[in-house]
Formats: sequence, structure tokens, C-alpha cells
Amino acid sequence: MKAVFVNHCHPDMDHVCGLRVGRFANAMAARGHQIVVLCEALPGDTSILPPSNLESALTEHEWAKPFILACPPVAHNQIKLARDGVLHTGWRQIVIAASYLFHGGMFPDWQSGTAPYLPELSRVFEPDVVWGTFGNTDTWRLCQNLARQADCPWVADFKDNWNAFVPPVLRTLVARRYGDAAHMTVFSMAHCDQADEVFPARIKTILYSGVDNVADKAANKGAAQGNNQLSLFLTGSVYDVAKLRELIAGIESWTRQNQAYSLRLHYAGNDDAAVRTASDGTNLAISYEGYLTQDRLHAMQAEASANLYVYNPRCLLHHKALELLAQGRPILVFPGETSEVKTLASEIGGCLFACADETAVSEALDVIVNNPPQVPELARRMAFTWAARAVVLETVLQNAIADKGKGT
Repeated sequence: MKAVFVNHCHPDMDHVCGLRVGRFANAMAARGHQIVVLCEALPGDTSILPPSNLESALTEHEWAKPFILACPPVAHNQIKLARDGVLHTGWRQIVIAASYLFHGGMFPDWQSGTAPYLPELSRVFEPDVVWGTFGNTDTWRLCQNLARQADCPWVADFKDNWNAFVPPVLRTLVARRYGDAAHMTVFSMAHCDQADEVFPARIKTILYSGVDNVADKAANKGAAQGNNQLSLFLTGSVYDVAKLRELIAGIESWTRQNQAYSLRLHYAGNDDAAVRTASDGTNLAISYEGYLTQDRLHAMQAEASANLYVYNPRCLLHHKALELLAQGRPILVFPGETSEVKTLASEIGGCLFACADETAVSEALDVIVNNPPQVPELARRMAFTWAARAVVLETVLQNAIADKGKGT
């Protein structure tokens, strides 16, 4: 098939917002499909492709990899100021409402920058289907426009919390504008439940995101506890410093009762300041790893005695939960987790401790040290890879194309 994947964030952006579409594009290209990724250009990019050069670039492209069509934004200054939160209260709300009503989202600068490319992309590439992910509704607006020009179906991807991103008074109105999607993929069962409330008539398929690397059992043997070294690995955003402080207090409480063990906490992410604040006054040994490449991050997660993260209820499903389950090491999440994540852990034989308080943290560490959980079978964890997940997306898109051919 020939498909256009639409996402605001560039696949090379150092942020999770660019991960899902970029990785699925790679996986689908590896399955023999021609994929164009339509996104916003990275800041400072000097290699912008002019619309007049798009035909030759597409003709010459080697389709073993996706074609990245990165478009520069065109200024909508008042709306940008509203996004940045610098307009005064009242006027900012008016600008936001007007942007949704007249442009369909909060990033019309990206829409305007992309618009000159759509006619040529439709004419030259002739996509069979368009798939776009909701990190903002502008993505779906572009999917609609391109699908209409190319006379092909489009599929909406629901990966973020609708209620957290769309203003309450506009949620129903905005949702009605995107009722023409042929199908909908959703990031999790929790996203599906929310999407059922907003888009009740739309058929939905759960499409979990994947992981780049899955460590085998040999890689995990180095994390055995016989040497009295305990390595805990904290990943990603902290969200709530108070909750992190409780988590760290539980870890420190355990160290006071188990002084025969040498424990070190590693943190990988961009919230160093929050971790320092939460650990202030403790005696924990902490290493700040910074922002790691996916390969290095997964390698360190696979070698840890246990992986940790802070649960944020605004995230209907944490992508990091999928990453950590795939690596096979015990997981300690504070102060709880959804039943969906617990079920995913159970299905692969993974070990997940959803700790509600400091005592539960200490008890989880006792289990990890005294009765180390078995690593789940590699075959089960391979189901978490992007390549495995892409089979689901491929089926959804093929069905959308077939239904279009039937006139449904």
C-alpha cells in the first residue's frame, strides 16, 4: 500500500511525541509498504524541500525507508502567543476558541505551512490511505484535507487524553468535525473507553505502541542479586515531586533495614531538578544519566535490578510501562497503576509492583532481593516490538482501503 502518516512532531525530535508515528512508519516500510511521514520541520532545519521539488524527490526515493516530508510552520502570531501562555486572561481564551472554530486546532501555523504540499503529494504519490495521530486536532484536519484531495480513506489515531487537550466547551463540537474517519486506532483500552464517549459510532482497534529492543535472558543475568549490588532505574517524567519524595522515602527506608546491600538509584530523563528536590536530605546514591538514546536506555533498563516510574493519572497509559515490560525486569510504579497495565504484565508473566505507599515500596524491594522474579519468556516479550505491533496497523489500513473500494 501507499500511505501517508501525519504527525505534528518530527520523528527525529527528542520527545516521545515523535516516537509512535516514526517507529510505525519504519516498521511498515520494512513490511514493503511505501510510507510518507508528513510532519512539522525541526527548528533551524535548513534543508526544507520546496513544494515544486516534491515530485522529483518522491520519484527518486528508495522506499525501504519512509519519506519524511517536513514542512515549516507559517506564522499565526496571536495563536502562538496563546499557546505560549503569554496573552492576558480573557483574550487568550478568545484566541483559543477562535483557533479551534476557524482552524480546527491550535496549530494553524503548521497547517498553513503544510497546505502547499498537499495537492502535489496527492497528485504524485496517490496515497491509498492516510493515518494521523491525535496529539493535536490539527493533525486530523490535515488528514481530512489530504484524504479528500486524494479521494482515499483516512484513519484517526487516538493516542492522547482528549479531555486533557481539548477545552471542555469545544470537545463535542470539535469531535463532530472528524466523524468522517473510516476507522480509529486507539493507544490503549483506557483510550478506547474515552474515545467511545467522544466518537460513539466509530469502530476502534487497540494499537499499542512498541519498543525498539527487547533484551534476551542472557542480558538480564547480569542483574542477579547475589553480589549484594542493587541497581534501581527511574525513567522519564516525574509529574509529581511529592509522590516521588514518597517513593524515594520508601527506598531509603529499605536501605536502612538492609545495610548489607549497596543500592544505587539511576535517573534517566529531563527532570533532574525535580529528582534532586525529592531526594534532598536523603543519603541515597543517585546517578543522573540525562537523556539517553533508545538503545542505551533499553540496555540500562534490561540490566537494572528493578525499573521505577511515577504514575500520572492524566496519562491513560504510560508508554514507558510497555517499554519496561518488554525488558523483563521487575517494575515498581508509585503510587499505583491501571488494571490494563497490570493485565498486560500478567499476560506475559511480568512482575509489576503497584505501590501505594512507602511500606509497599520497601516490601517490593524485599521480594526483588529475596525471591528474584523470573524473566518472562522472550517470545512473549517480542510481541511488544514495533514490528509485531505493525501487523495490527497494517490490517486496519488494508481494511479501510478495501471498505473504500466497496463503497462503504
